Amino acid sequence: MNAIIKYPHPDLQEAVDYYWFHELPHSTLQTYNIPFLHQELIINYGDGFSLSNATHQYRYTEQGELSGLLHSPTITLIKGTYKALGIMFKPFGLYRLFGISATQLIRQPLTLQSIWGPAAALLLRKLSDSPAPAEKLDTLEDFLLQRINPLPVPDELLQLQQQPSTNKGYIQSCLSAALPTAKKYIHYCRETVGFTPKRFSHLCLVNASLQQIASQPAMSLTEVAYDNGFYDQSHFVRVFRSITGITPSAYRKAVRAQKVNSSFPNTIFL
Repeated sequence: MNAIIKYPHPDLQEAVDYYWFHELPHSTLQTYNIPFLHQELIINYGDGFSLSNATHQYRYTEQGELSGLLHSPTITLIKGTYKALGIMFKPFGLYRLFGISATQLIRQPLTLQSIWGPAAALLLRKLSDSPAPAEKLDTLEDFLLQRINPLPVPDELLQLQQQPSTNKGYIQSCLSAALPTAKKYIHYCRETVGFTPKRFSHLCLVNASLQQIASQPAMSLTEVAYDNGFYDQSHFVRVFRSITGITPSAYRKAVRAQKVNSSFPNTIFL
């Protein structure tokens, strides 16, 4: 696979993790995707590239689609030539850069035109006129830099990702003058990441657990549970399955079968 990664300009680092370009000759590829801590923009220049869950199926196109944090596992299917590029935004990225509410992205991805109107059409033309993948990624970044309209994310919300917890009363302990009530805290969390604070905290902890299992499959799952703040093994299994759709032991089995790449542990190759 031809793969290129570009890291963001300093003005975008609080909101963007990286830009990517992937190209693969004719093939069929199917993966099981566990919800991860990124919002994502994808523009597909290849053949069939679809994402589906229990209720919806989305097809990525040359018009570009923008998705929020996933709420359930999905299946990605690639058929034919795979050629796509995109942006991996941090969990609060779209709100921080453009004030885009994450609640708009809960049900399905939005097209670039529905968000940026005529400017999206201009971007897509420029991308089409940029023959080299690196030039396309530069064009994407220039587009973002020209449209930054940053909104602050309260530190109390950022703390959810930096120090997630399953402890009862944790949200109450995060309240402050900026977010004085649980109702306001929950509202801001839904606006910025599309989850309740409790669910987002669980998503962060499960993602940390995935990374630990993928990189250290010999570690006991009980130890993984305690390392990541779960009360006990049954609590860990219950929360893990509610987000991933599978048990920790089933995930570890996939890791041991070399169906998971530790650099992106949320993807299981089928």
